Amino acid sequence: MFYNNKEELLFVGKARKLRPRIKKHFEDTVSPIKDHRDEVVKIEVCIVEGLLDRAIYEIYIANKFRAKYNADRVL
Repeated sequence: MFYNNKEELLFVGKARKLRPRIKKHFEDTVSPIKDHRDEVVKIEVCIVEGLLDRAIYEIYIANKFRAKYNADRVL
């Protein structure tokens, strides 16, 4: 979970390998936060076992906290 300096949730993502995935968000040209990387001041990690559980949790958190740059969230 990526946050700005106002503690607003910017983006929620999931990954099997955390370090390369976070690195990719800051280097990739297609990352959902590519134009907003300078807003990120905090990254929070939550470990969830199971592929389906991770997908459900990602959508739940993105919706509950209205993640600013999760375009695919369901409202």
